[in-house]
Amino acid sequence: MSTVERTVTVPDGAIACIERRAGDGPTLVLCHATGFCKEVWLPVLDELEERIEGWRAVVIDQRFHGASQGFPADYHWWRLAEDVLAVIEPYGPVIGVGHSGGGAAIAMAEVSRPGSFSASILVEPIVLPPPYHVAPSHPLADAARRRTERFPSREAAFRNYFGKDPFTAWDDRVLRAYIEGGFRSDGEGVRLRCAPESEAQFFLHASDHGVWERLGDIEHEVLLIAGEASNSHPQPFLTRLAGRLPSVSTDVVPGASHFVPMEAPGLMADRIAGVIASVSGRESQN
Repeated sequence: MSTVERTVTVPDGAIACIERRAGDGPTLVLCHATGFCKEVWLPVLDELEERIEGWRAVVIDQRFHGASQGFPADYHWWRLAEDVLAVIEPYGPVIGVGHSGGGAAIAMAEVSRPGSFSASILVEPIVLPPPYHVAPSHPLADAARRRTERFPSREAAFRNYFGKDPFTAWDDRVLRAYIEGGFRSDGEGVRLRCAPESEAQFFLHASDHGVWERLGDIEHEVLLIAGEASNSHPQPFLTRLAGRLPSVSTDVVPGASHFVPMEAPGLMADRIAGVIASVSGRESQN
């Protein structure tokens, strides 16, 4: 498998990407949740390589996250969709894989430019019904602002997070990948790449984008995944969300929380492999 790191210039900054290729076939674009980084998807891709050949994956750092840089203080979520569209421009229709805020970015990208995706996997996407507004406060924003921004080393950061909520059930590989990509060295230790205030602002803007009203415009097949123990997508809300998508199947992962990709990278690889096989089958018939 070949791996290349690159950046994609957008009007107000640069989006950092990792491209991995396992033969010729459909292209995936993978988008992480608010506060995290592209590297959390790498254990999923490691598992995917063991399951199916014939794919290329482009994993992105959303603005204000990871190694992406140069952006003004604009936290409107539609900017995330614009970044996704800029990244996938050279590839034609791709398979979108997004978690939480990254799932919303995939949905918004498709309604902004219909036909950008041949299929998508949305893991607990933050797509909420009205009222649409920038929240004056939010518990997740408060928690983000309390985060420890600097540690003496990556190992110290790992020890701090290991075994604590929300990392309790994370696969160790994913936690280490987050520590690797989500922090930068600053000469005195390591510092969060996504500043606590930036993370907080994204949480405050999460109810403002209004893509809920446009989910009916998404015509491709959507696999909607949620954790059985989710605190954001319980079964009644998942059913309501699925009902707004014209072509959807749902998958509730037993025992999992909101952090399905982090807790079950092998299961995520299974689901992605299934969608790749489905898309490849359709393409071979055309």
